[in-house]
Amino acid sequence: MKTIILSLALLTGATAAVQAQSTTGGGTRFGLKVGVVAATLAGDDKDFQGDVQNRFGFQAGITTTTTLGVGGLFELHPELLYSQRGYQIEDVSKTTFHNLDLPLLARLNAAGFVVEVGPQVGYLFGRKTKFDDSAQEDITGRDQLNKLQFGYIVGVGYQLESGPNVGIRYNRSITKLYDGDAALPGGNKIYNSVFQFQLGFAFPGGK
Repeated sequence: MKTIILSLALLTGATAAVQAQSTTGGGTRFGLKVGVVAATLAGDDKDFQGDVQNRFGFQAGITTTTTLGVGGLFELHPELLYSQRGYQIEDVSKTTFHNLDLPLLARLNAAGFVVEVGPQVGYLFGRKTKFDDSAQEDITGRDQLNKLQFGYIVGVGYQLESGPNVGIRYNRSITKLYDGDAALPGGNKIYNSVFQFQLGFAFPGGK
């Protein structure tokens, strides 16, 4: 709960800051977003449990977009998202991570075509590993996992002036999935790697 409140405060603060910077720009638009994610693991040690494969998940949240400067070309775009990540090992298990993510993106908007890049901080608040062998109990603990995760996002999309938008992103963590106390065979160079396919709507904003 403290993390959710902190994330909301950060989003509010970022929005207020960019509103103060946008007095010569095009104002701020709030929006909603949903999407599908294709998640897996990256890094030299990602296959320590077996051959890691993609796992599909869900994403949804709220967004703000503030135009900076004259001409509407540059934008600041913070979001607050519930995101699923994870991976699966064929014929062994499926793992889903539940995250609260706060991306802070710089965007170039050229007549609706959007290019975006920026950092993301996330909090891992839930985990479930389900085994194909029903005799094995599900794993729900987050022990040895890094709960606070930093990463980056790069993406492209298209924003209609009337509100609808679509986007494709790549998100990778720079924080290792497991903490330094995790005793893993081979090593600990394991990171989240996610492709995101998103649909959204930006409500009309003030000018």
